[in-house]
Amino acid sequence: MRVSLVFVAVMAVSVTASIIPGRRQEKAVCTTPQCVLAAADLLQAMDPTADPCKDFFEFACGGWIKKHPIPDSKSRWTQFDILRDELTAFLRGTLEATGSANDARPLAQAREMYSACMNTDALETVGLKPLTDLLALFGGWPMTSTNWNTNSFDWTVATAAARRLYGSSIFVTVYNYLDSKNTSQSSIYIDQSSLGLPRSTLTGSTPSSSAVFGAYVTFATGAAKAIRDSLGSAATDAQIESDVEAMWRFESELAKITTPPEDRRNNTRMYNPLLLTQIQDWTDSVGATSPQSQIDWSVYLNAIYNEGAGVEVPTNERIIVVETDYLKKLVALLDVTDNRVIANYVHWRLVRSLLDDTTQRMRDLLFDFQKVQLGTSSPSARWLTCTDKVNNLVGYALSGPYVDETFSDDSKTQVETMIGNLKVAFKALVDEASWMDESTKVVAREKADYMSQFVGYPDFVKNKTAVEEYYSGLTTSKDTHFLNIQSANNFLNTKDGQTLRGPTDRTRWNTFPTIVNAFFEPEMNSITFPAGILQNPFFLEGRPWAMNYGSIGVIIGHEITHGFDDQGRQSDKFGNTADWWTEQTVNNYLERAQCFIDQYDNYYPPEFNGTIHVNGINTQGENIADNGGLREAFRAYQNYVAANGEEDLLPGLEQYSPSQIFFISYGNIWCGHETPQRLENLILTDPHSPSYYRVVGPLSNSEDFVRQFGCPAGSPMNRVDKCVIW
Repeated sequence: MRVSLVFVAVMAVSVTASIIPGRRQEKAVCTTPQCVLAAADLLQAMDPTADPCKDFFEFACGGWIKKHPIPDSKSRWTQFDILRDELTAFLRGTLEATGSANDARPLAQAREMYSACMNTDALETVGLKPLTDLLALFGGWPMTSTNWNTNSFDWTVATAAARRLYGSSIFVTVYNYLDSKNTSQSSIYIDQSSLGLPRSTLTGSTPSSSAVFGAYVTFATGAAKAIRDSLGSAATDAQIESDVEAMWRFESELAKITTPPEDRRNNTRMYNPLLLTQIQDWTDSVGATSPQSQIDWSVYLNAIYNEGAGVEVPTNERIIVVETDYLKKLVALLDVTDNRVIANYVHWRLVRSLLDDTTQRMRDLLFDFQKVQLGTSSPSARWLTCTDKVNNLVGYALSGPYVDETFSDDSKTQVETMIGNLKVAFKALVDEASWMDESTKVVAREKADYMSQFVGYPDFVKNKTAVEEYYSGLTTSKDTHFLNIQSANNFLNTKDGQTLRGPTDRTRWNTFPTIVNAFFEPEMNSITFPAGILQNPFFLEGRPWAMNYGSIGVIIGHEITHGFDDQGRQSDKFGNTADWWTEQTVNNYLERAQCFIDQYDNYYPPEFNGTIHVNGINTQGENIADNGGLREAFRAYQNYVAANGEEDLLPGLEQYSPSQIFFISYGNIWCGHETPQRLENLILTDPHSPSYYRVVGPLSNSEDFVRQFGCPAGSPMNRVDKCVIW
């Protein structure tokens, strides 16, 4: 079906050869299957009637938007989402395939997990008992009972267990990772926790706060009533509704004491090493008197690490506190809050994180909430949900079959070569940066050279013995989905906790190959490109390099630039937080970063009639990376052409030069759209700008783009005051 559409698309658009006068050239046209398919992908996505100098997103993606309406089960539909669903469909085939004696045991366990997840009849038979049994360990959910005893609940016991068993963070986030000022060792971090809703929604500062908040209250109330009914309790609707009201008022107060993301971009401010005894004295100094506000940090941390990973946390342990003020404010808030309210909230957060793994009634409640929050109109297919759950938990077990089928050694070599070329381009831009002094340039080049890279997959995923060793100790069952979720999470949390005392392994992968994403890790000074994203439309062997550099090349540049964005610039080549910039260069950098903040702050999606704009502060790191990645990738492509000669034209797109194809390919990877509800949620919570602005923002700052498309000065895609750092 796809092949037939390809040739129809090529034939339909090949007659429109004069969109940009003077661009048609008598040059060779590439007619290989890869070029024909690549051209068809671009052609079906474009709207050639749009003016690329007025709205390049419409020009590159207008056709794509019309041909790809948002599916009912989605709140967003983008090139990334399509590739993710293709990857998930492949994994589904692996999970549903009949196993063989040659399969690694973890692959068989992944199939057991999938089978248990898909068995909704068994889930209904078991009902909510696994969940209510869990809640009973902490005294039960007060609002679902008529005989709850306040002395039966200790939030530190409950939240430590939630962290140990499920990785859930309630009130405080506890994790271990490389010490950001000495990355040769690991440390325990304590930070503020996430919330049940975006902070701005809980504080009532967004246009949709009322509707989303109302749906959230309905969601919590419905879940409590379902658990009450399962228990056969005599708790009344009025009791539950009253408790939910007190609970959401408490969560709103909790939201107010958290530090907003705008104020969480200074690494030095958020690095506060204290001995465990100092933390104890420090929070005790608040003067709290109620039992629920008196935290025994030694007991709490050992409940996570010693009981879980067998790693003792002594009283002289050095802990890094990320948000110091939050801890004191938390103690003060808990001191004036009734223990019943605290217990209701903790149990609700546990229920919220696990209800999707129980009954259809609970899943329906979740979907009803998501309809309001995200704008979806039908639930996801069960196979999609179950495949994602298994992949997110035991992705390495699925990676061998995936990379064998989808990612060749040649592809790995080509991507690694591109990374090297992008680093060369980045260092050339450093050399040309008039705002940097020479001593800072030297260190910047060193950091780029030292940046390590992970491409495709770790070798061990193709080794049966190594995969079995990695998952040694994991227990699963084909019958008990809820317990599988607990077992897998507990296994992963234990495995992670045991790295606390180990040496830093700079060769260790920290993500699965079966992920459609790319990463920069500041503390490792590393970039990662899993096999999942090294697929069409981001990368494809045999198609023009203009397309590969315009797509995955820009993403590679994006991740490299993260090492030098507003946060990445705060760490050195070893990943240590360090001040390696001269004062004047820092001032110059901040002035240029402010340009990006102001630019993106002034993007108002038309869906909201001027009431919501992109958050220029929260998105500045990603915006700097987008802009820098684009500039570096085009420079790397120019270097490729200088060494190898001009590439052939694409069939049906002969009117566009290869350099123009580079920019069209860049626009193409961001083709996508969202429901208004999802778009608002993204603006509130996502450090990335919406897709539309990831195209028009960087391109309107790009002199390279302006030259290639001849955009007049002051036109929408040729900003007068361009923002440039890298």
